[in-house]
Amino acid sequence: MMFKRIYSIALFLGIALCGAMQAYAIPELRAMPTPPDTLVLWVMDQDINAGSALQKLMKKYTRQSGIPVKIRFVDWGAAFDELNKTLVNEAGEGTDYPDVLQLGSTWVPYFAKAGLIKPVTELLDAVDTSRFYPEAMKSTHIGRDSVVYAVPWFLDIRGFFANERIWLELGLHDTEIETYPKFYGVLRAVSEAKVVNGLGVEVVPLEFGVKEDWTGYQQMSPFLWNFGGDFVAEVDSGYRSALADPLTLKGLHHYLKLLRDQELSPNNLKENSAQSADRFVRAEQLMIFGTSELIRKIEFDTDLGGLMDSPLAKDGIMTIKGPSGPSGNFSFVGGSHLTLPKNSNPIKRHYAQDLFLFMLRADNIDFYSRQCGFIPPDKSLIRIWMQDQRYNHLIEGLENHGRSCQNIPEWSEIEMAVNRMVSAIAECLLKNGPDVDDEITRLVFETHQKIDRILGYENSENASAVKERIRNALTQPIDEAKYEKGFGSFKKESGFSLRLIVVCSLGGVAIVLLLVFSIRRFRKR
Repeated sequence: MMFKRIYSIALFLGIALCGAMQAYAIPELRAMPTPPDTLVLWVMDQDINAGSALQKLMKKYTRQSGIPVKIRFVDWGAAFDELNKTLVNEAGEGTDYPDVLQLGSTWVPYFAKAGLIKPVTELLDAVDTSRFYPEAMKSTHIGRDSVVYAVPWFLDIRGFFANERIWLELGLHDTEIETYPKFYGVLRAVSEAKVVNGLGVEVVPLEFGVKEDWTGYQQMSPFLWNFGGDFVAEVDSGYRSALADPLTLKGLHHYLKLLRDQELSPNNLKENSAQSADRFVRAEQLMIFGTSELIRKIEFDTDLGGLMDSPLAKDGIMTIKGPSGPSGNFSFVGGSHLTLPKNSNPIKRHYAQDLFLFMLRADNIDFYSRQCGFIPPDKSLIRIWMQDQRYNHLIEGLENHGRSCQNIPEWSEIEMAVNRMVSAIAECLLKNGPDVDDEITRLVFETHQKIDRILGYENSENASAVKERIRNALTQPIDEAKYEKGFGSFKKESGFSLRLIVVCSLGGVAIVLLLVFSIRRFRKR
């Protein structure tokens, strides 16, 4: 009887336990998707070293998760169109459809409004976005909307760089270029002094490189912002073009001065920004308006896409604080974000989120940033980076007056319109010389109108009045301070004069020590 009672109790407990397992354990197991064979990551093609770094990072993820990751590198120039064609489709089995995706920061609002990427708001606590700079988070949503569609991965902060050896031998200092008139005065003095590098090649003061280039709006942005202008302005109905606003035109006038003045920038109109960067790397250019990746590249071997053997690496690189305008000294802040495509394979979405969070961990952001050379968006990491003084001006610019473009879906079209305007102005100046005020006025006015059309804004201002305002603003004289110190001592021989002084000094010290040693030996005898 006792045995039957024990058996009944055991049977009851067994049934109850099985019921509990069915109620709790089985649904939990079914909620977990089957691990995919491979996750697909789409990123833009940076350079050899960045690609190698990303491969290492993905191998680390595979070791931790057991899931391999296939990386698809997409060319920056073709990426926007290719993403538009790909993301509208549903992901199929065994395709290269992205599970995690890199987007340029200004592209995020466009793809968000198009419904091609999905909100990541539910992942923000796991990411801890409080560690990111507010300006970096600006592009993660559309306008003033609070829905977040992406998270910053790295920052592209543009600033002024100088060849350290030439800059120091010229005896220059940031305060000597702190205003635009001073800035132009120094550039003029460098040009007139016929400064040469260590190989006897004449050094040009500064180049942007604007021929058919995609960085035109980035180069122009600080000029507009420093004078209180911008490309677009917010109004009650949305946004309108600000390109023809008086303050914008003042900044544009200063930017165009550097395009027009062939003495200050002799190759601007004939070359693009990549060619300008190559000249800077060859130590044939004193200054460049570039990105932080230059600092890291001179530390890597050429087989990794680095510039360790370049003249610039031997001379050294330094950041300098560029000129300020009436409204301040703004730094251009761009970069890239990570996001999740809306139409990706639903079976893989749980693991895609896992990869997304893995790539945004502070240690992994730091690893990738250090390899590709772009600055991390994480404030906790910046403190470490600032131990290298070459980053100081860039990071100070980010923290004190960093600014990014408007986070609106139409921005991609606007930046292309501005870049085309810059290229057209460059072509016009190259063909016809600097006296082309009417043509430049026409190009600026037409771009102003095009921006309004892109934004859907009906501008009631009289066209003739706008054209007249543009022409008057762009033909005003620009002050240029005379640089008094001069560079008379910096001639061809200056490329080796400093080394010669050091060698002679060391030789003199060696001779003195030899004489002292000989005298002591003679006295001992």
